[in-house]
Amino acid sequence: MALNFASLKLSSPFMTASGCSGYGWELNNLFPKVNYGAVTTKTITYKERKGNPPPRIFEIEGGVINRVGLENCGVFKFIDEHLPKLKKSGVNFIVSIYGENLEEWVEILKLLKGRGVKFFELNLSCPNLKNRIVQEDVGYVRRVVRSLRKFRGVKLIAKINAIHSPIELTKKLIEDGIDGIVCSNTFPCSFIFNGKIYDGGVSGRVIKPVVLKVVKELRKRFRIPLAACGGIYSKEDVDDYRKVGVDFFVLGSILLREPDIGKWLK
Repeated sequence: MALNFASLKLSSPFMTASGCSGYGWELNNLFPKVNYGAVTTKTITYKERKGNPPPRIFEIEGGVINRVGLENCGVFKFIDEHLPKLKKSGVNFIVSIYGENLEEWVEILKLLKGRGVKFFELNLSCPNLKNRIVQEDVGYVRRVVRSLRKFRGVKLIAKINAIHSPIELTKKLIEDGIDGIVCSNTFPCSFIFNGKIYDGGVSGRVIKPVVLKVVKELRKRFRIPLAACGGIYSKEDVDDYRKVGVDFFVLGSILLREPDIGKWLK
């Protein structure tokens, strides 16, 4: 039976998280075998980003810390090299985007819409940027969403985290016309490696109790399409989120270790 997330018709309630499946098409050989309704690309920016220098990814007890820093090829190279492969794969896809300023948000969406992309995830919560996390500035977030909402024929999904006023932010996003919510992005954290302090984002089972609490509250208050992302490693984790009213599930750090986990989930 087909499912509907922000007007995207899915054969499965499971989607891949941005940053955990490359540009999306790299999982082509797995699509016939796994149970993914859609893939989300790594976040695409206007200009190419090299990201942070190593170290970038660490496995910890109960999760993963990353400080990749939105490494990507930029929107023009994505359109030329990766988007055709993604379309050819035949899988449903969502393109994650991030702009350094309002003009970039608008231009990225305009360029991709012109190439037939309809579903966008707005990365409002990456912790691995030099500036503060976007969603902390609610006024700016609202200007971004309102500017993008002017484009017809596109669906806007907000990727938020569970620790920076997610309830209040979601209320404002709905007022401004957002079509769906994914909660949560990684949590900002610090860690020490070889005696040096680094900042990054932590994900995995370690954040699940917080995300579970927040999505429970989001579902109680709002009827917007909602996908949970945080610590989904097993069918039991999926069942926990279902118990609080969530119907869609985004797989993140587990894909780095077990990219075909979808075939075990129902």
